[in-house]
Amino acid sequence: MYMNNRASTDPVRALEMAEVIQKLKSNGYMELVECLLDHESDCYTKKGRLNKSATTRKMGWKSKQLEDALKEMRELLGEEFGEQEEDKED
Repeated sequence: MYMNNRASTDPVRALEMAEVIQKLKSNGYMELVECLLDHESDCYTKKGRLNKSATTRKMGWKSKQLEDALKEMRELLGEEFGEQEEDKED
């Protein structure tokens, strides 16, 4: 989710990120995605890593709730991107 300079200057990368964000929102993760985007400076470290403590505070969630949501999001995106990786190998 963390938009670095490369993503913001590369139109293809920006489009891919927009598609990922839309997929997550349409699958029930709108609140979390909006929180991550709206509070980017709090929810991510300077190195671009997710700050789980800050994110749970912003969301009003427990750590386990965030971990479960992140796992589900990875699985959802893994299905889509896993298929693309298989296509590239053929």
